This record gives sequence, structure tokens and C-alpha cells, in this order.
Amino acid sequence: MPTSPHDALFKETFGQADIARSELELVLPTEVQSHFDLATLAVRPGSFVDEELQQVHSDLLYAVATKDGGEGLVYILFEHQSSQDPTMAFRLLRYMVRVWERWLRDHPESKTLPIVLPVLLHHGDGRWRTAPDFASMLDAGPELLDAVRPFQPMFRFVLDDLASLSLETLASRALHALGHLVQFAFWSSRSMDRLEKAAPLMGAIAGTLTRDARTRALLMQLYAYLWRVAPPEVAADDIRSILLGVAGPQGAEDVVNAAEQLIEQGREQGREDGLRTAIVRVLGARALPLSAVGRARLASCSEIATLTRWLERAATAASEADVFASDSAF
Repeated sequence: MPTSPHDALFKETFGQADIARSELELVLPTEVQSHFDLATLAVRPGSFVDEELQQVHSDLLYAVATKDGGEGLVYILFEHQSSQDPTMAFRLLRYMVRVWERWLRDHPESKTLPIVLPVLLHHGDGRWRTAPDFASMLDAGPELLDAVRPFQPMFRFVLDDLASLSLETLASRALHALGHLVQFAFWSSRSMDRLEKAAPLMGAIAGTLTRDARTRALLMQLYAYLWRVAPPEVAADDIRSILLGVAGPQGAEDVVNAAEQLIEQGREQGREDGLRTAIVRVLGARALPLSAVGRARLASCSEIATLTRWLERAATAASEADVFASDSAF
């Protein structure tokens, strides 16, 4: 199953321990952090999300040393669907049990289980509206809940609700610079208006970065993400102008190189609409927007092989005609 653009950027970013550490230092309660050595944070492989939800949920698991010499696990679930899941606490419980099941398989001699801290990172269309705890899902009044509390999984999850934050609040967060940029991108992905407002702040952060290999790879992933999630009715020139403003003169080449990532993502997505969108975005990144004739030609094609060929040509074409050359008269 093809991954969503949100999934790819989330895992590319927060799959790096130093960036993930800055997020956890921001959202974990102080009394919890005091028991863990976040400097030891390390990413663990695997996903625990239900297969049918992999387009709307992404996850990462980390191991971290405890101050008493043990090991704890931090599980981050990233929710990026438009509508909210009122059963999220139950889903998190299922995923936590799967984490423990894998732990027992990997440690068959162990008689204990590690602590698992559940964290939900959310950036849907609106603020998170349900309580971040399992008790809110149970059909019982306060007195009954108190009575059965020792016999129920009464856990809370840490909620980082990007959708509820103002631009000013998001800008004031103490985060790793790359993590900050990506959170701006997630926040901006729901509307062109948000992207236009966030772009100057993103540009200010990007201007402080040393352009080493890791940073450039992540920036290209971010630019490709913003190309890919932009509404289809938004002109490619408008998106390109915004991204060049974010990148600055030193990053203009990276905006163009993001086209290569769009090609790969278009191949992975494989669907006609995904390939068409990728072609438009790649040409836009290279300042070769399609004419009305070209858009009509693109819209009329339903052959995956042809669309894939056009997408690959879009990365190097000198003109629109070069994209469609030799397939039929243009």
C-alpha cells in the first residue's frame, strides 16, 4: 500500500533521534522526563498500526534508558486524517499491547514489561475534541468509574495537537530547527492561506541551517511534501514562488531537486490522480507550468504506463512538448 505524504515526512523527520528528542522534551510532563535519560533515545524498527489505517496513521517506537537502569519505550502515533477517531484511546491501547507482545517475543526470559508511553501527534482539520484518556470511552458514571478503576486500563496519552495551535504559539515552540520546520509544514498543509502565513517564519528558520547532507535531504523531502499536499486548484507558479521564498537563494536548487522525490512518490502512489498531480508539481518546480492544452492532454490520459513515462520525462524536459513527445501528435 502506498504511503501518504504525511507518513513519509513524519518518519523521515522523527525517525531521527535528535529531532524526536526535542519533541519529547517539549511534550512529556516534567515529572515523567525526570525518570528517563532522553539522551539515550533510539529508534526501534517496525510499525504497529492496523493495515487498513496506514493511510491516516503513522507510528514510531523509541527505546530510552530509565534512571533506575531499566529501559522504557515511547510510542508516537501520528494522526493525519481530516476526521477524528473517537476510539483513539482504544486504538492506542491495542498498539501498546502489540508493542508488549513483540517485547515478550524478543525477550522470552523476561518476567517484566517495559513502560510504554503513548504520545499522539495530531494535525487534522480541527482541534482534537475528545479527552486524551481511556476512561472517557467507558459507559459509566463517575462513581462507577472510581469503583472499577483498579480493574480497568485507566491510562492517559500525551496529546500534541498541532491543529489547535495558533501560528504565533507554533513559532514560539522550543524545537530542533528541522523538527520546527516540519511542524510548520504539517500545520500549513490544510490550506494555502496557512502556508502563505507560515512561509516567512519557515524561511527564517531555513536561513539559519547549515546545508549538510542530512539537512538538504530533509529540506527536499519537505519541499516535495508541500508540493504534493497543495490543493490541485492552486497554480504551480504560486507554490513554487512560496517554496523559493522559504528556501532562500542558497536553497533554490533544492526546490528544483524536490522534483526527483515527487517522481519517486508518484511511482509509489501509482494511481492516475497521483501521477497527474506529480507531473504538474514537477514541472512547476522547474518553472515549466502546463498550458491549457497540456492539462487537457494530461486529464484525458488514463494509462498508468504512459503517465509514469511522462512523469520521468518531466524531470529533465526543456519544454512541455518534450514531456509528451513521441506518444502521439502534440
